[in-house]
Amino acid sequence: MSTVVVGVDGSDLARRAALWGAAEAARCGAALQLVQSVRAPLPEPVFTPVSTPIPEFVTEETMARSAEDHLAELAEELRQTWPSLRVSTRVRVGRPVDVLADEPGDLLVLGSSGRTGIAEVVLGSTAAELVSIGGRPVVVTRSGPLDGRVVVGVDGSDISAEAIGFAFAERHGRDLLAIHAWTDVGWAELPEQEWDHVRVDLAKVLEEQLAPHRSRHPSVHVAAEVAFEAPARALLQAADGAALLAVGSHGRGTVKRAILGSVSHAVLHHAPCPVAVVHRR
Repeated sequence: MSTVVVGVDGSDLARRAALWGAAEAARCGAALQLVQSVRAPLPEPVFTPVSTPIPEFVTEETMARSAEDHLAELAEELRQTWPSLRVSTRVRVGRPVDVLADEPGDLLVLGSSGRTGIAEVVLGSTAAELVSIGGRPVVVTRSGPLDGRVVVGVDGSDISAEAIGFAFAERHGRDLLAIHAWTDVGWAELPEQEWDHVRVDLAKVLEEQLAPHRSRHPSVHVAAEVAFEAPARALLQAADGAALLAVGSHGRGTVKRAILGSVSHAVLHHAPCPVAVVHRR
């Protein structure tokens, strides 16, 4: 990883995202790019009596100067904590989604909601749109212990394998929990013998996807768990106290919510920890 990009909008949640991104960049030896978009409202002309004061509208130039000052202060704060961190800032005119989608980098970090979007439970509309755009992993930050474990959802798909690789890379000395949760439809009707066969098959899929990473990282403590319940519910339970939850953008499900799968959509909105959505490269 060479560059971590953080979307900033002046909110406390964006500052938290910048702190998370800075810590990640420092651990990886990557550069940190703080990016803020500005776009002044364009009011319709209003005809008023001569005696009425003419309002002073905010221009994009004024907004850009304010954003540059804010980014400079934030960058200096991060350098105080991570003196060797390479931090750069950029202010661009445009929609936050367009600006951040066009910004080159290996990892995009966002706050869960901020000034640019109306919260959907806890996820801002800007973040919701950006995590649906493929090409690189997107982390949506929230409060959570930095020393907790890393949890990854596994379902046997190619995108699940990408999420596992990302989780191993993001482990940074922490334990890893891989969960293969299957649909909760019809399990109660299965005979006990068939339950055993299903459990063995699911565990085999899980171990097959973990095997290449176990061999490359033999010292990593990896726990593998098969859960017989709705995948989103299993992952949300495991995310309690986790430092990060990694999921693929979509897996086996045939119905997608925009580009996101139903599981990634659910954990993004309800997880108590930062969530990484990994796309197919």
